[in-house]
Amino acid sequence: MSDIISYRSAKRPTEEAALWRAKKMSGTMSGDERATFAHWLEASQANRIAFERLEDTLAATDIAAHTILSEKFEDELYEEAQNSTAWRMPALAASIGFVFLTLSATLFFNYSPRPQAQLYATAVGETRSVSLDDGSIINMNTDTTLAVEYNRSERIVSFEQGEAIFNVERDKAKPFIVELPLVEIIVTGTTFNVLSSSDNTEIFVVSGTVRVKPISGQMLTLGNGDSVYIDRNGAAGSIAPFDPIDVLAWTTGKLRFTESPLHEVVDELNRYFNKKIILRGESLSMLPVTGEFDATDQTAAIDAITLIFDLDSKIEAGAVILSKKDG
Repeated sequence: MSDIISYRSAKRPTEEAALWRAKKMSGTMSGDERATFAHWLEASQANRIAFERLEDTLAATDIAAHTILSEKFEDELYEEAQNSTAWRMPALAASIGFVFLTLSATLFFNYSPRPQAQLYATAVGETRSVSLDDGSIINMNTDTTLAVEYNRSERIVSFEQGEAIFNVERDKAKPFIVELPLVEIIVTGTTFNVLSSSDNTEIFVVSGTVRVKPISGQMLTLGNGDSVYIDRNGAAGSIAPFDPIDVLAWTTGKLRFTESPLHEVVDELNRYFNKKIILRGESLSMLPVTGEFDATDQTAAIDAITLIFDLDSKIEAGAVILSKKDG
């Protein structure tokens, strides 16, 4: 496998497009690289759109492009290509990629009628419903941040953290893309729930079909009732069924669990309240919890847990400590 494949593996479509555009401009693409480039274009609609958008932007601003890419840079690029029969990514391509990323961003923002991204956020314990211009609706859960941006060819949501259920209005000509740190989700019209943190991302498809592209691994297709877990390395687990009653309970202000380890229940509750719950004692971690809690009433949840498992609770340094009773 060529160096360019390993270097690109963790890149997003926009970054990959810039690298491929730089490689094409160098005039040194081998037959194998042209085949790899063609395969990359066919691998996902997001790849194709990213490359076409970059090409359109550069074409529309040809004069500015020639100003930024000086003759000296082009001469150096050609000289480096002549001195090497293989494409060396670490120094040359990284610099080329940076130049083209900078160029494409500069040209696109300064010369294209790109709409400003709209930022939406919820505080801890808050939920919010957002109606988009195309008729799509995003229901945001607690402590969630995302940005929405529409352009001529796609609808993009940059999802920073939190949880949301997307009811996407169908538009085959304009895919709806959710970009997360570990994965990219591509749909044309469907309903799905996303739960994302710095450590992992979970995707649950309520209806329709969703394409999922982890940063490590191949594209997956999920249908009605399918879910997938993306780990901190951007690798996908197996596609598995899920219980929508449990997963979507938060939309009604409830949190439902079925034989869930207590540490997972506590982690979930801690997303909804500023005063955190801490388990003291490793033996408590795996206690199984089945039941429903009010997402707005932390005291009731703590009382229920302490009653079920006969635990003590006390406040220390602003947190609720749960532990076994003495004796």
